[in-house]
Amino acid sequence: MSSPSLGDLQREIAAHMGRRDWPAATVAAAVCRKAWPADRTGWLVGSFVALFADQKEAALQLVEERLATDPNDLQCLVQKAECLFALGRRADALATAETAVASAGAIPAALDAIAEFVASTREHRRAIEIYDQAIAVAPDNLSLLIKRAMLHRYLGAFDRAASDYDKVLAVSPAHPEALQGRTALRQHSNDRNTIAAMEAALTAGPASQKDAVRLHFGLAKSYEDLGDYAACWRHLSAGNGLERATMQYDAQLDRAVLEQIIAAFPAVEGRTPDTTGESPIFIVGLPRTGTTLVDRILGSHSQVHSAGELGALSEAIGTTVGQKIPLDSLDWIGFASAFGGLDGESIAREYLARTRALRGERPRFTDKNTINFFHCALIFRAFPNARIVHLTRHPVAACYAIYKTSFARAFPFAYHLTELADFYIGYRKLMAHWHRILPGRILDVAYEDVVTAQEPTTRRLLDYAGLPFESACLEFHRNPASVVTNSLQVRQPVYDSSLNQWRHYATQLAPLRERLAAAGIPVD
Repeated sequence: MSSPSLGDLQREIAAHMGRRDWPAATVAAAVCRKAWPADRTGWLVGSFVALFADQKEAALQLVEERLATDPNDLQCLVQKAECLFALGRRADALATAETAVASAGAIPAALDAIAEFVASTREHRRAIEIYDQAIAVAPDNLSLLIKRAMLHRYLGAFDRAASDYDKVLAVSPAHPEALQGRTALRQHSNDRNTIAAMEAALTAGPASQKDAVRLHFGLAKSYEDLGDYAACWRHLSAGNGLERATMQYDAQLDRAVLEQIIAAFPAVEGRTPDTTGESPIFIVGLPRTGTTLVDRILGSHSQVHSAGELGALSEAIGTTVGQKIPLDSLDWIGFASAFGGLDGESIAREYLARTRALRGERPRFTDKNTINFFHCALIFRAFPNARIVHLTRHPVAACYAIYKTSFARAFPFAYHLTELADFYIGYRKLMAHWHRILPGRILDVAYEDVVTAQEPTTRRLLDYAGLPFESACLEFHRNPASVVTNSLQVRQPVYDSSLNQWRHYATQLAPLRERLAAAGIPVD
């Protein structure tokens, strides 16, 4: 029997990866390395799969073995940077990325891959410079312009972002992502809007469901700016309906998981000894409730580094569960049921290893991943000196703010009003439980207080965090650091115009309001 060709092995590896069959992909990559040692495939895929399996050192070793024979292999240089960053070696990772930039020369696709990695490390300004190089070579590459526009937006350079979107629209006037992106940058008026272009693009038939969703959400935002609330709701309903129709979401399972987490922590949690010396600040709550705004306030303090929205806590908990029970033997309810018996020290060790490259140099750091509200008890087990700031908002205002935001499917409960209401009810029940078993340890901060009583609320926030008052926290909008958010409010002084926006849609929101009211949640 003849040995498989390189093409056969590449197809086999691709098939295994497509099925997420990582053990089979690992074996096939090893066969490829042995049979075709001069080709990058076996080394690169082996490294990729090892990194996905959290075998960081093995991943780095494989890619370095390949680079020993071809130091200028761009794909392997980028993968090496990924491995180094995963190991917490931030400076080495960025130095490797710079080596890749030097090797890439004037190859736009290579520069794009490097810029994406650099952006993932939160070095957004450097990523923009790399995109500048790529766009200088390929000025009509619309994808590059879109990516640079988003980075300009993260840095608050809205005019530059608008310029990039305009360059895209000059080539492709109906480009849905550019139209929606342009819409998000400013308040629209009767004489300054892109409604006609978006309506025309929608009528012409977008190329994909994703593009149609972008146009619907862009139009909803524009019509709301103009005060045409009926048109706004029509597009919101259509956009959310399209998203929901393509998702496999079981709202009942979400409710069961929340109930299982509550059951896993039946009694008041005692304080455990601190083994870390760290006192991170976790900012939790539902999306669109002011978590980024509070993160920006805290991150403007001289002692606090804003680490952004980290996925490390969930990953650390998953690793700790997997050390006790094989993860592939658990469904979501079984996974949640294991939480109560977890060791905080193991979670802390994993979390700190995963965030080493993102925590900055200041004494304190924030993690504003909103869904960490699932894990409040485990946060305090891992970090007894942690702070948890929980953002609240008027229930209907919070739900409407979620419903009106395009999350690119990130929050599957967000696209149907009754499902959104049910998730909100479960979230409120879980937070009430945390307050019962963690008495006095979580600080609730109302979004309404942040925007209507800024200084006293900021002082209360800093007191809870154990930080001295600094006036820079009141001028968070002047903070030049980048921020990844759907909200533009963090770049402006506080305003309260969104507090009662939901009331324009009181009739349309009736199914949600009735569901909340039936659960005893105030809705007026």
